[in-house]
Amino acid sequence: MKILSLFLFCILTFDLSAKSISGVVLSIHDGDTITIMPDGAVKKAKVRLLGVDTPEIDFNGHTQGAAAEMARETLKLILPLNAQIKIELPSGSMDSNGRYLGQIFYKGVDINLEMLKMGMGAVYFIYPYDKKMVVEYHEAAELADLMKVGIFSPEYSQTPLPYMFRQNVKGVLGTNLIADYQTKKLFTADRIEQVPHYRRVFFSSEETALIHGFNW
Repeated sequence: MKILSLFLFCILTFDLSAKSISGVVLSIHDGDTITIMPDGAVKKAKVRLLGVDTPEIDFNGHTQGAAAEMARETLKLILPLNAQIKIELPSGSMDSNGRYLGQIFYKGVDINLEMLKMGMGAVYFIYPYDKKMVVEYHEAAELADLMKVGIFSPEYSQTPLPYMFRQNVKGVLGTNLIADYQTKKLFTADRIEQVPHYRRVFFSSEETALIHGFNW
């Protein structure tokens, strides 16, 4: 029994440990998705910027137009093609489209954080998440909103946040619960506007949210 418990502990410890990969940037699809060639690999991979959600270039045949183009061009400026990058990612971190979810570093700079500082997207975390990362990224998003830069500028004031845009295109409400990271209060999807965008985190289940200190 002790041996089994030790074995399970080792598995859990490994699963929760951070991993990283490195590679070269091959192309940039939009403000939060790139294609890389991992070092030592023969097959390219797609990487989505963890914690960042930028306007959609093409979602089910719909686009957010100029806002999406702005985000993509900004990412191209700060993350040039053929750049050698390092990507920090949670163990097994992939989205439903088979893309790595990672924190991209180029010359020591957190590219995800820079995109949020410039207001190129909304901060976007679905549990599980790193608490320190959430706080830092939320602060960046709040400052971008305060300074009215990027998609928070008057020019794009009528542009919905990307995840809201996707819901509108599909004609459905989100399935995740919304939580205010500061007040620890939970809200249903239809009450999302009661939480400032720079304080939102998302949970796929009420049980998980309650376990981690959030409540109604």
